[in-house]
Amino acid sequence: MNRPEAALAIGPRLKALRKERDLSLADLARVTGASEATLSRVENGQTLVSAHHLYQLAKAMGVDITAFFEEGPKPIAHGIRSVSRKGEGLALSTARYDAQVLCTDIANKKMHPAINTVTLGTLEEAGGLSQHEGEEFLHVLTGQLSFVSEFYEPLTLEPGDSLYFDSNMGHAYLSADGKPVTILVVATTEPPK
Repeated sequence: MNRPEAALAIGPRLKALRKERDLSLADLARVTGASEATLSRVENGQTLVSAHHLYQLAKAMGVDITAFFEEGPKPIAHGIRSVSRKGEGLALSTARYDAQVLCTDIANKKMHPAINTVTLGTLEEAGGLSQHEGEEFLHVLTGQLSFVSEFYEPLTLEPGDSLYFDSNMGHAYLSADGKPVTILVVATTEPPK
């Protein structure tokens, strides 16, 4: 799925969820920090939404992030499981990376797994640092990842390396050598208790 197709896939669902909750674009802009114009363009499939704003939108509307991708995900129930076969994850492009979102058929998960492909090499290209509630775990599958954060020196990670961090801390994933990097990311959207 290319970037415009991903934006189109998210836009109508975002609009439907917003209207179900009787929220105006102004209400949503106030809560998420995104401008009304940007939110309108996202709803109409004219621009991409950042991962940060996607998390903010989910939080503001009280939905799991998967609600933007499927009409009726299954609620969490005792003994459930979800399988994503190789290449069958939901393709999503954001302004920062391309992702294959995994196990999207279950709503209200505490963990959100994805395989991200990172190609941007500078903070300027990435739009600066991103942050959202929760924690993240990442494992480098291929390439060299430069992890930049607000409290630590930049860190280069190689295939097989892993990192766990507080995602409230500003952070960015970058390609350390200009070549695509593939990482497994598991994120939560709730602060630890």
